[in-house]
Amino acid sequence: MTDTDAASVDIPPHVVEAVKRCIVESLAVEADAVELGSRLIDDLGADSLDFVDIVFMVDHELHIRARESEFNFITRLDFSSPEVMKEGFLTGPVVARLETWLPALAAVEDKTRVTPRQLFSLITVEALCIVAARRLAPPAGGAGSAAPE
Repeated sequence: MTDTDAASVDIPPHVVEAVKRCIVESLAVEADAVELGSRLIDDLGADSLDFVDIVFMVDHELHIRARESEFNFITRLDFSSPEVMKEGFLTGPVVARLETWLPALAAVEDKTRVTPRQLFSLITVEALCIVAARRLAPPAGGAGSAAPE
């Protein structure tokens, strides 16, 4: 396992609580329904607009810019590009990059057959927490990356 694996990210409790608060408020769900393994779309009923709203709320709550990180990558994937898609499935390099922050991707049996629809269903509460925790962590050898608003 490398230090970029999703499983190696230490998520501070205040990040988990902030992300959960944002999800509860945005989706109007009970707090007990929001667990780290909950999938935003499949389990909590989020849609793409809800996802964007949650990311903006997390940015504001934690004074970070998560929307300029991994989320920017996923929302800007060009599914018509041969670098992104091959025969209807995400390419190996794309899947490898996504694995660094999508823990649910580890459970996918055949990573050579991940579809765009499947990709979005893999976004969990934990994935949001991982991205937020990474944005709050100081870069190697430097000061913190949090950007106060």
